[in-house]
Amino acid sequence: MLVLEDLRLRNMTRSAKGTIEEPGRNVAAKAGLNRTLLDAGFGMIARLTAEKAESAAREIIYVDPKYTSQTCAACGHIAKENRSRLRFVCVACSHVDHADVNAARVILQRAQKEPLASRAAVADGTDPKTALSPSGPRLTLHDAA
Repeated sequence: MLVLEDLRLRNMTRSAKGTIEEPGRNVAAKAGLNRTLLDAGFGMIARLTAEKAESAAREIIYVDPKYTSQTCAACGHIAKENRSRLRFVCVACSHVDHADVNAARVILQRAQKEPLASRAAVADGTDPKTALSPSGPRLTLHDAA
């Protein structure tokens, strides 16, 4: 089983320019972030991973990315203050970890809790792309056998 965040790059890279009535803020910084996101090839990595998983008859589960970097893997507490650069220190339970390792644990925990809607949809013969879970639509690839 492989687990990825269900990142919506199109939404993440929207323009910050705004309108004439309500101009955007930090437009230059947002443009730089957009270039970085698109240059990093997150969409390409996810697509190639999905293709490889399908050819190897492996399952991919996409989980809701909201607050994965701010959620404590030990107690589940969500707070912006938990994350400080590369350190994660939970303000509720004092759990300390590398921020990326903690986020990876949260992503795995979500995958272990949430795949039931997608698996049930595949068992029923419905399209797994439209299977709904608490985090919304999700694509799950399953063994052909």
